[in-house]
Amino acid sequence: MVKHIIIWTLQDKCFGPNLETIKSNMKNRLEALNGQIPGVQSIEVHTDCFSSSNGDVAMEAIFDTEDAVKAYKQHELRLEVTKDVVVPFVDTTAHVEFEL
Repeated sequence: MVKHIIIWTLQDKCFGPNLETIKSNMKNRLEALNGQIPGVQSIEVHTDCFSSSNGDVAMEAIFDTEDAVKAYKQHELRLEVTKDVVVPFVDTTAHVEFEL
């Protein structure tokens, strides 16, 4: 099994009245990918990061294999969700993968 962790820092423009909607959309759309892409065991998105954190939203995903992570990154459903609810709002992205 492989764990894939992403930490997103949102753009400054997101910190206003729409912040919770932006975070909620990210969480709901990404977690909706559970069961939709082969090799993905689970996707969980965390939107209530502490103010001491280096990011604003985090995602933890578990995959069957490293190849499943690679396939997920290129999968049409993931690309669509990312284009809709991640790319327009994220300033920086950090990620790490490791074997469990």
